[in-house]
Amino acid sequence: DELGTRSPLQIKIDELGTRLAALSVTAIAIIGIAGWAVGRPALETATVAVSLAVAAIPEGLPICVTVTLALGVLRMAKKRAIVKRLPAVEALGCASVVCSDKTGTLTQNEMTVRRMFVLAFPQNAFLLSGVGYDACEGTGVKAESLVGRPGPTIGRDGLEHPVLAALLGVGCLCNNASLGGAAGAPGQPTTAAPSSSPARPVGQPTEIALLVASAKAGAGDARGLYVRTGEVPFSSDRKRMEVTARPAAGVHAVAAYAAAAPADGSGELRFLKGMPEAVLDECTNFTGPGGGGVALTDAGRRRVRTQARRMATGGMRVLAMAYGREGAMTFAGIVGMEDPPRDGVPEAVAELRQSGVRVAMIA
Repeated sequence: DELGTRSPLQIKIDELGTRLAALSVTAIAIIGIAGWAVGRPALETATVAVSLAVAAIPEGLPICVTVTLALGVLRMAKKRAIVKRLPAVEALGCASVVCSDKTGTLTQNEMTVRRMFVLAFPQNAFLLSGVGYDACEGTGVKAESLVGRPGPTIGRDGLEHPVLAALLGVGCLCNNASLGGAAGAPGQPTTAAPSSSPARPVGQPTEIALLVASAKAGAGDARGLYVRTGEVPFSSDRKRMEVTARPAAGVHAVAAYAAAAPADGSGELRFLKGMPEAVLDECTNFTGPGGGGVALTDAGRRRVRTQARRMATGGMRVLAMAYGREGAMTFAGIVGMEDPPRDGVPEAVAELRQSGVRVAMIA
């Protein structure tokens, strides 16, 4: 309504005008009665009463308010903030709560994989550095103990690499995004477009983040080596996405996939990506240190849930990956990703809080 679009200053000025009008009417009535009581002429009494009432109205107030607001607009313009309506300047100063969208406003809208966990190495988490969709940014995968002690960088010849390749391979195969280049073989991070290239990633931010993570880890994008034979999109009921695919040349790109392949020689596997609970319910094994399947116990499930909660508590979006055959799925691991904040956002939020303004994030 109209009242809802008025600034606090406009509302107060309207209230002041109403009070002054009531005061003027009261003054006219009092002076008229007093003049009549002392026997003064009616016309003279009315003239004096009206003159005093008019004098009580500050006719210069609108001009003073307009000039003051105009000076405020000039000060805002010097800080690169354009204000169209003068009353909005005063309204900004009265704000006590700022509501802001999250994705793309407070954040960069470029999901980034930060943390990975696999049951083959339950005492470690694996960290990825770099922010955004530039696959060339960062220093590869680093191990970190669950108590926070940093570990070495994981190379392609490391014992952990085949297990991480199985995890990130599911993230690529169960994926419809593109980094702007052609899909390639594992170990070829050049599948991502260079930062100077005009090509931009296409697809869901979560899926783009998985492709970038695979390139950073040196696992590459194996989609060019597989033929997709089916897809079940993610839904709120199933809470997971499923893809069935077979190797185009008859040989799996990852040793762990070959170990889980059916004995009929077709090589076709299911690849799952989704919420940890939904994916865990499908699995009977997990990827072992050598790439083979190891029985998934209740203790292993609890360990995965604990790490998933830890990532979620840190503000990350958590996805689980699995692969295998119907009734014999192998749990690959979980990844935690975040949408990094834009430059200057933490400082702006801290300044608002110090000024007594509450910040509310609308997601």
